[in-house]
Amino acid sequence: MVQNTEIVDASNNTVTLDNLSDYMVVGWDIDTTGRRLLDEICHIAGHTPNSTFNQYIMPHNDIDQVARRRHLLCTITMGRFRALKDIKNNKTLKSKSEISALAEFIEWLEQMLKDNGKKMAILVCHEVTKFNTCLLIKSLLAYNLLDKFSEVVKGFANCHSFAQTHCQDTMVMFSLRVLSKVLLDKDHIDTSKATERAKLAYDIVQHLCVTLESGNDDGKEVVTGSEVSEETKAKALSTFLTSIDSEVQTLHSTQELLARQKSLNTVYHKSLSYQTSALDRKKAISYRNSIAKANIDYMTLQSLWTENKDGFKDAVKEKLPELSDDDKENIVTTIIMHFENPEPISPPPKGGKKYGGRFRRRSSSNKDNRKSISENDADSLSPKSTDQANGHNIEAEKPQNEIIKSHENGENN
Repeated sequence: MVQNTEIVDASNNTVTLDNLSDYMVVGWDIDTTGRRLLDEICHIAGHTPNSTFNQYIMPHNDIDQVARRRHLLCTITMGRFRALKDIKNNKTLKSKSEISALAEFIEWLEQMLKDNGKKMAILVCHEVTKFNTCLLIKSLLAYNLLDKFSEVVKGFANCHSFAQTHCQDTMVMFSLRVLSKVLLDKDHIDTSKATERAKLAYDIVQHLCVTLESGNDDGKEVVTGSEVSEETKAKALSTFLTSIDSEVQTLHSTQELLARQKSLNTVYHKSLSYQTSALDRKKAISYRNSIAKANIDYMTLQSLWTENKDGFKDAVKEKLPELSDDDKENIVTTIIMHFENPEPISPPPKGGKKYGGRFRRRSSSNKDNRKSISENDADSLSPKSTDQANGHNIEAEKPQNEIIKSHENGENN
């Protein structure tokens, strides 16, 4: 079952800004082919008051259905070539490879810092769950661009956390649409594109910047003017800033968690299949994630079972202190049943994984053959011949082709 990646927040805000005049706030955002770490970036954007970066990326995999509706993008094939298409205006988009787009994004940041006389940038993005940053870090690590990226970027700041801290007394929801309507007085905004989301995140941070020049360090005084210095924005975002090293640690922790979840699929293989109900799958996924969060993988369970079968139940329950007694009992029962009577994983059907089983695609030739057979069955029964055996008349059906052949040879039964 395809799941959204749950990011493990292992970062700690330990970023210190020495000279506030050396930093510049830049809004950024990305469009992705899905919400998992194995997905790819298909659009990256950046925004400053004086310049905007916008570049589409041709992914290796297709965009999934949820991301297609969210970003209004899809992949098409034109002969031997693949391309990105905008679903809204039905136009083919000019795209580049991921390494070229990331390199150009870093060069654009360097140029912005040079033009404004700054040394490093603070990237601001609005996201409820930390996913964009981890996917960007993963792509930079894949192409050995993280060192170059670290030379121009000081850290990342989340616009959602920033707005939630300063507007929690007056607002309940902190989505990009709600913040844009309440703070920026913008209705009917288009949040499908990364360029618009990057601009809105920058405008919201600028709108909510705290007046630090007044000496109010509690962070409750807010200015709404457009003329806000970069020093003020950098000081306001300093408590929400996470370093690149912390984001790399978060990425590695998330990958380790996903590896533990994958190893536990052996235990919950039957419960995670589509032959079970949605409620059972949801419960199995919740139990599997709880075991993985407790730093338990399949090898750990197997070693505990081999060493002490009698005390296996108590040993597993001790490692899950945050769960209720019923959940612990259900988890332990499922694991014990697996080790006592392991079920082999059934091989994929002959039709292949993609078109196997009930989702198997039938060819048009087989369809025509089935249609002709059904039409013959719908017709009247074939002529019958009367044979004599032991003085009794026995009616036996002859195939249609034998009857036709007998008429052609002049035989008369």
